Amino acid sequence: MELTASEKKVLNGISFNTEEIDSGNLRESDMALLKEMRAVESYLTAKYPNYSFEITGCEPKSGTTRTYSEWYFKSAEIDRESAFIAMSEEDGDSFSIRDAFFGQLIGAPIKNYLEQFLAAEKLPIIRIDVSFWEYLGDEYDDKISPEKVLTGEIDAGNDFKIFLDDSMLKEKDYSAIKEKIKNCLQANNVSGEVYLVILSNADGDVARDRVFSDSILL
Repeated sequence: MELTASEKKVLNGISFNTEEIDSGNLRESDMALLKEMRAVESYLTAKYPNYSFEITGCEPKSGTTRTYSEWYFKSAEIDRESAFIAMSEEDGDSFSIRDAFFGQLIGAPIKNYLEQFLAAEKLPIIRIDVSFWEYLGDEYDDKISPEKVLTGEIDAGNDFKIFLDDSMLKEKDYSAIKEKIKNCLQANNVSGEVYLVILSNADGDVARDRVFSDSILL
């Protein structure tokens, strides 16, 4: 069987059958992994046609309590040190696959919305981080709506971190500031969990220079 160099590299990182993998004479267990790897790559390519992907590793479900395997991948179009993750679960003769790559497409628009909403409160924002807890399948493609994710109509597990500059705050009632942010976001139908962090100044260290932090559930 013909395998690409990257497929051999991934399989050799999972299996101890190096000789068989290098020769293409795969054992049954490695054949199953190869089939799953190719299914994940095909899924990603079909779901995000404007991006190219390469599988770089895997944490198989075997030997764990998980019902799914975790496949690590990278995209040539995105410069990022850490790998993206796709989850693959057997579904009869095929696989049910989910991923969190959609966050690369909607993270910036959602951040812009949050900045616009909070601008009215005249808060000294250092930055806003946007991430998601959920992995979504092929029911959502690269046309996924940032607005529907932001409001929770599409449940992506919204997780936002808002950093404020304490040196620019006129009021120091941090609980009141927290409520102001909560009311503002609720008024704009934002859904998810927000972690508010107030640093002593704009260049402050997130751990050492934190003067207040708390969670807001929307």
